[in-house]
Amino acid sequence: MVKEKKYLLLNWILLASYGCIIFFALYSSVYSWPTQGSSIWFLLIIFCSSFLYHLAYIGYAVTLKKKPHLKKSYRFVTLVCGILLAGGLLLLTQKISLARFKTAYSPLITRVQQKMPLPCDGHYFEIPQVNRYNQSVTQKILNQGKPSGALLYNQQRFVVHFRGGSVDMDNSTLFYDSETQNWQFFHNDDQAMPEKFANRIKDLIRCSIF
Repeated sequence: MVKEKKYLLLNWILLASYGCIIFFALYSSVYSWPTQGSSIWFLLIIFCSSFLYHLAYIGYAVTLKKKPHLKKSYRFVTLVCGILLAGGLLLLTQKISLARFKTAYSPLITRVQQKMPLPCDGHYFEIPQVNRYNQSVTQKILNQGKPSGALLYNQQRFVVHFRGGSVDMDNSTLFYDSETQNWQFFHNDDQAMPEKFANRIKDLIRCSIF
């Protein structure tokens, strides 16, 4: 009986520990520079599956007042559910991260519009809202001190684009086109989008402010 209580306590400790790790991973994903996929996903797979397994163990023990005899099938079920949960949580946090970026950078887009048709000299990273955001994610922007990107324009339109993160070395591209008036985000592994983007900006003048 004492041994069972100690084992149950160990499960509670592990459950709390895994929960903290998951929370930290999700927090890091939300408050990071926008990314298409992330290595955090692998961390979430490991700990979401373990979290669910120990949650099932504790739920069984507390509800039925006896030590559960979980079969291998339970481990498989919690593994599959953990993978699905990790993928869903990562997609959600990356969606929130992108929304945070769009909100923070809306004054930058407004200032570029105000500076047209000669938008290069705008001191865009000095905009308080943009600067605060950049400072908050400085250590996560691909190990750089500021975002890597460019402002391109002609007399009629402009494009602001940045290099985004990804789970691999190819990274991603995040851009705003005044013609469509919205942000688009794609992984550089995509066969069609990089070529379409290159065609969008090939005739535009490049500023050196970013």
